[in-house]
Amino acid sequence: MPMNFGFGWVWIFPVAGMALMAFFGWTVLNRVFRTENHVSPKTPTLDETQDPLTVARERYAQGLISKQEFDQLTEDLIRTEKPNRRF
Repeated sequence: MPMNFGFGWVWIFPVAGMALMAFFGWTVLNRVFRTENHVSPKTPTLDETQDPLTVARERYAQGLISKQEFDQLTEDLIRTEKPNRRF
């Protein structure tokens, strides 16, 4: 009879539990503190050369904004647009 002081295989559960907690903790912390910035493929990016009205039209066409939001955006953009004076 081996000398295990009456504990048998019970010691494996706390060791396995600590190993699982370390693994999941490392995984969660790795996700939280990741330094790369991932851009979702559905997130539209604004190019400096794009016209805001064009961006609003694209977002409406993709279904990212509602009809009311599109109307409000275009109304605000047209109202605040500087007149293009050419002489």
